[in-house]
Amino acid sequence: MIRAVRSSPQPRPGLLSRVARTAAVFGVAGALALAGCSSPASSGSQGQDGGELKKMLVVTFLPLESFSFTPEMYAYSGGYFEKHGLDVQLQPVQGTSAAIQALLGGATPITRASTVDVFPAMEQGQEIRSIGTMAYKSNLRMVSVESEPITSTADMEGKTIGMGSVGGTSEKMLDLALNADDIPADSVTRQAVPVTAATLEVVRQGSLDGYIVSLDTSLAIEQQAEDAVVDPAGLTDAPDIQTWITTADNLENPERVEELKAFLAAMDEAVQAVIDDAPNGFDNVLKTLRDSGDWSFPALADDDVSRAALEIYTTETWVEQGGDVRLLENDLDAWKSTYDTYAAAGLLKGGQDPLQWITNEYVPGG
Repeated sequence: MIRAVRSSPQPRPGLLSRVARTAAVFGVAGALALAGCSSPASSGSQGQDGGELKKMLVVTFLPLESFSFTPEMYAYSGGYFEKHGLDVQLQPVQGTSAAIQALLGGATPITRASTVDVFPAMEQGQEIRSIGTMAYKSNLRMVSVESEPITSTADMEGKTIGMGSVGGTSEKMLDLALNADDIPADSVTRQAVPVTAATLEVVRQGSLDGYIVSLDTSLAIEQQAEDAVVDPAGLTDAPDIQTWITTADNLENPERVEELKAFLAAMDEAVQAVIDDAPNGFDNVLKTLRDSGDWSFPALADDDVSRAALEIYTTETWVEQGGDVRLLENDLDAWKSTYDTYAAAGLLKGGQDPLQWITNEYVPGG
């Protein structure tokens, strides 16, 4: 059980053992198993004010092995969930589709997903609502080599590009980028590959022209391989919003609404604390995450990669570049523009009002 934090957030162990205890339940059948094991929020241990913590299971669309999930990890290890009366358990599932199904099945009251994945479900009539924004842009990167660099969509024409899974978010973002620059989608061959540093050797051998990776992986590759060319290559220009989603039914339940508000408030404070630690080189954040014993992944252990990743997330990803919206606030204009862009690219049917699926009522200050 998480211990409450009474002053400054302090690290504490515990997540890995809890994940291990639940892995057998949730890991095999993904969202279906999650839905079968769902239950309403119940009382947990005592919080810092003496009140009982509300138990809350939150699923993530990938394992917690990336700085993309810093907000959740730091809110957990830094005690921000406890501060807001929550005993949160973070549980990975296999991909965004599984996370959305876990939400719809009642296994979790909230998760986050990319607009490229959640808009189709919303358009099809699923009762999903966006109640906050976690990331205002994509952080995908293209990896190639100096002898044949790929730094734009034009460089991809006639090439073979690797990605973690064909048909997933990476391919959708690739299609959007190609469409924006009038590059025929069928002029780029797609191939499923391991999105690790080892795949760079396949590029060197000429069997692959480049491959799409996450920010953490790209920073590590750039650091380790002198001949590697790491570039957004137009992928970050395509609109991609990572949104916190819940269901319409949850928003009709006053008790659930208070739980969702508490979760978003904890996330808001955790993200702001990470941003505020930038002048210290994120030393406080990294110490909390490392010393807690809750997390273990290569980027976290590497000072250069971790600091570079957090610099990008805190200046480009979790904050809206125009400065017109608060942390976690939904940018309604960007939301509608993103929907229209996807429809124009053929990813959606279009013709619906996306503003009916989004609200700022539950974010701090909303």
